[in-house]
Amino acid sequence: MARQARSKSITGIYHVMLRGNERKPVFLDEEDKRKFIDILLQKKEGEASLVYAYCVMDNHVHMVIHEAGQLLDRFMKRIGITYAAYFNKKYHRVGHVFQDRFRSEPINDEAYLLSVIRYIHKNPFGPEYSPSPNYLWSSYPSYMGYKDSMPLLPEMEDILGRFYSDRKSAQQGFQEFHLTEEAQYFFLDMPDETGENAEDILKGFLQSQAWSMGDLKKNENQLIVKELIEMLLVRSKISGRQIAQLTGINREKVRKMIVSTEPSP
Repeated sequence: MARQARSKSITGIYHVMLRGNERKPVFLDEEDKRKFIDILLQKKEGEASLVYAYCVMDNHVHMVIHEAGQLLDRFMKRIGITYAAYFNKKYHRVGHVFQDRFRSEPINDEAYLLSVIRYIHKNPFGPEYSPSPNYLWSSYPSYMGYKDSMPLLPEMEDILGRFYSDRKSAQQGFQEFHLTEEAQYFFLDMPDETGENAEDILKGFLQSQAWSMGDLKKNENQLIVKELIEMLLVRSKISGRQIAQLTGINREKVRKMIVSTEPSP
């Protein structure tokens, strides 16, 4: 089966995720995480690729990349090959390190760009919590001027400038923005491979009802929406928080629907 073509971004900016092969950890210690970041910054070649944000976890990486003078596919291939050579040599192994193909989604406006950056920085902590500058394997401490962090890239300075013109006020605004929770978007993430794809379930449900996303919030549709929530819980195995994020339904309302679908003791 031919691979599906990537969705093109009208801005040239993408949210990119690179995963360890078979979902296995590929950043086993601090040295590995630092090495990947060093490679990322090296292969961007100045302004050939712009890196607005990154976060290195144990078995995957999130990045926000602007495809400038270097095509995204080439950039990611160079990063993957270089890190794989380092990893295999260090751990005396052979074979693939990353899953064959990176995942990406287009970022077509500023609101989504800022929300993705916030989401990436919160990734190690969870959406309900604020990121910490003590987690050195993301770009958040660089934005905040933390002394042990990597240098702030010029393109990151541009992001700060969207909050305020002077650095101190911009960092304060950036920090306050990260204290707020996401209420609008559903982001590219590690799928739960033990269940069905939640987005596909939602899409099929909306088509079967001839509904738009807005119809999920209408009071007269709540009994049918409860069926969707139960379907997502059972078939996709995602959490109530993820259901709220996916559907745009208020988290408390989702929680009450989940409780009401549980059998009585």
